[in-house]
Amino acid sequence: MRTLSKATMAVLFSLSALLVACDSNDGPMEKAGEKVDEAVDSMDGQGPMEEMGEDLDSAYDNAKESAEDMKDAAEK
Repeated sequence: MRTLSKATMAVLFSLSALLVACDSNDGPMEKAGEKVDEAVDSMDGQGPMEEMGEDLDSAYDNAKESAEDMKDAAEK
């Protein structure tokens, strides 16, 4: 019985080693993903969506201040 379990373990270990060895083949999608990763990593500064978000935040803050100023002026 112990011999059978040792043999089973040896076969499982061999199969897992073969599966790990098969991982080196990069397909076209893997290569495209790596290029996208490199492009994102190389970006400096902010993207257009980040800039737009900051502009929206600024516009909201300005509108809020204007509303408060109008409220204060109406109360006088």
